[in-house]
Amino acid sequence: MLAAAIFWASVLAALARFPGAPFGSVVSALAFLTFFVVFGAYYDRMAIVVTPDGIVFRSFFRRTPVRWDEILKVEVRPGLPGTLYAVLTRRGLVQFSSLLARHRELFQVLLERAGLARFR
Repeated sequence: MLAAAIFWASVLAALARFPGAPFGSVVSALAFLTFFVVFGAYYDRMAIVVTPDGIVFRSFFRRTPVRWDEILKVEVRPGLPGTLYAVLTRRGLVQFSSLLARHRELFQVLLERAGLARFR
């Protein structure tokens, strides 16, 4: 995300120095820059922290602590963009994807510590 934001900031700077730059090109470069900065901040805030008592899901807007005994089920949903892990808890549904580093290890820890069986 950072590399893309830097790229679009460079494009915007280059367009700003070009006197005949079309307005649409400047607006497009600004839109792409904004997109990558906002989603970079979003993904930077996203985390899943494993503690002795449970797990804490943190996103840009919320923080959800879940004890191990509150995890009811973990579903694995493969798809074209990657694998989605749906964690059903007594506090609601929390999801993470295979874009998260060490997602397979996290899945195993969830199953083991929550006392859930693995189904194929």
